[in-house]
Amino acid sequence: MISKNSLKVVRNTPNLRELTTEALRNAILSMHFKPKQRLVERTLCEQTGVSRTCVREALQHLESEGLVNRVANKGLFVASVTADEARQIYEVRASLESSAGQMFVIRASKKEFVELEMACRRIEKSVKESEIMPYVSALDQFYDVLLSGAKNDVARTVLRTMRARMNYLRAITSQISDMEHKLETNALLRKIVEAAHDRNTKKTAKRCREFVERSAEFAIKILSEKEA
Repeated sequence: MISKNSLKVVRNTPNLRELTTEALRNAILSMHFKPKQRLVERTLCEQTGVSRTCVREALQHLESEGLVNRVANKGLFVASVTADEARQIYEVRASLESSAGQMFVIRASKKEFVELEMACRRIEKSVKESEIMPYVSALDQFYDVLLSGAKNDVARTVLRTMRARMNYLRAITSQISDMEHKLETNALLRKIVEAAHDRNTKKTAKRCREFVERSAEFAIKILSEKEA
């Protein structure tokens, strides 16, 4: 009989496939690889310095995240997001994140309130950087803290399945948005934090929803113009 402990895998560092996946994911999110660009395994092997098997496994993982599309008889391509797909993603976000904001106020620990404040400050700092990824990563961390504090694993799991696509949309919109828009984004996130610190569940939920709806309007406008 196999004991429970004999099946336990202990690993402290990412393996090569995970590192390759992260490198390719960041290349897509930073727009190094453009939407609809074909991804050739041999070329990626040369660029990353890893084996074709490793690259193939990484691409399969990114395909499951929705960042890579497989086209029959043509190969793999960087995914693109349509305006309608974006609308659906933001509708789910608006519903779940407004509830998460409300639950955060009720269930979050003192430590998580501090972490939310720190996450907001990271966003405010990252907006000054020229690179896209620090800003996208800071936004992702903010919502990770919010969902963690909400203590609803189902909502967190649902949103995590869309995490890569959400960050892809953030990268697309961040590339287009000007400093004024980003500063307005920071101000709205700051209002979410303030409402949470005031222990106002309704206001926190309302501000979370308003933030997502504003993001949706901006993203759908950009994507609709690209499709026109």
